Amino acid sequence: MRTTARPRLTLLFAMIVVALVHAAPASPATVPPAADSSTDPARAAVDRLVADYIGLYAGPTIDRWRTLFHPAVAVAFPDDDGSIRTRTLDEFVTRQKNYFATGRQISERLENVRIDMGRRIARVSADFIFKDEGEERPGKLGLHLAEGKDGWKIVAVLFAYDAE
Repeated sequence: MRTTARPRLTLLFAMIVVALVHAAPASPATVPPAADSSTDPARAAVDRLVADYIGLYAGPTIDRWRTLFHPAVAVAFPDDDGSIRTRTLDEFVTRQKNYFATGRQISERLENVRIDMGRRIARVSADFIFKDEGEERPGKLGLHLAEGKDGWKIVAVLFAYDAE
């Protein structure tokens, strides 16, 4: 009896382990990657918003650039004095308009862009390069987006220039 009971217990144990493994939630390492923008309309909309964030960042299109943001967007960055500065949408856009009004040749580009999609939310992180009269200043950028009745909007911006 004992000789046949052990193989049955071993088989039963193996079946339980297999059942538990298949019933367990997927770990982040086994979750399939998010659909690319060609098959996921939400991802395509977020990709367009991120492209517009850079593409519309210019003096003549700054008013269209403003429409990418939720009216209550929070903009934050660590200041050189050790404080954390925040700006409202009006403050943020006014600063950009004033800078463009100087006539300086400024632009920004993103590198190493990563987009993490959720249910009607997205998190974007990237390296940015701010270019002013040919001088480049690198930094890090974080954007939080949410989808509402008016489509996708940037609801939070966090950025910091790299240490010099």
